[in-house]
Amino acid sequence: MEKYTKYLMPTIYIGVIAVMVVSVMLVVTGVKNYLTEEPKYNYTLDDFFQSDLSPVVSTKSDTIIRPYIDDKVKVGKYFYDFETDKEKQEGSLIYFENTYMQNKGVDYVNDEDFDVLSVLDGEIISVEENEVYGKVITIKHNDNLKTVYSNVTDVLVATGYKVSQGEIIASSTSSKLDTENKSLLHFEVYYKENPMDPENLYTLKVNELE
Repeated sequence: MEKYTKYLMPTIYIGVIAVMVVSVMLVVTGVKNYLTEEPKYNYTLDDFFQSDLSPVVSTKSDTIIRPYIDDKVKVGKYFYDFETDKEKQEGSLIYFENTYMQNKGVDYVNDEDFDVLSVLDGEIISVEENEVYGKVITIKHNDNLKTVYSNVTDVLVATGYKVSQGEIIASSTSSKLDTENKSLLHFEVYYKENPMDPENLYTLKVNELE
């Protein structure tokens, strides 16, 4: 018995040391993987983290997109241009409660509701309720450019939210100003606080509007 006892303690010590070495290696490997792993989390407006969503990131695109992707959407009324001919001007007037108003944006219409998208990265600076235009979302894209999305419903953003280009912010809906079309988005663009024709916006680059 004594012959085996003298080998028992060294064997135990060697076993303990081996376990400690393996444990340290596993911890080091785990820390290394944690530091090099790319985040796979996204946030909602309520700050709840979800691992199955893609991160909301800036597109850094210099191309301006339209505020919709549904190919069935068309222009109902164009921007009122003071320099165009009289016939086009008449077609850009909005008639409401026995009053004619010059259209400061473009009315995009469809036979059914459609998703409304942010045309560029930006920050939501207001979400308001308007007696005529319903819910109105205003996005600031830079110091000179902001866009306004009126007559929307199912709003997915709030003031202060950083929105990405192409992100769905709301849905179009029926309008008091247009009873001929089932669903409408009234879209306005302001450059240096002056209204501009949204249809001209899509031909420009972002750096031309800074």
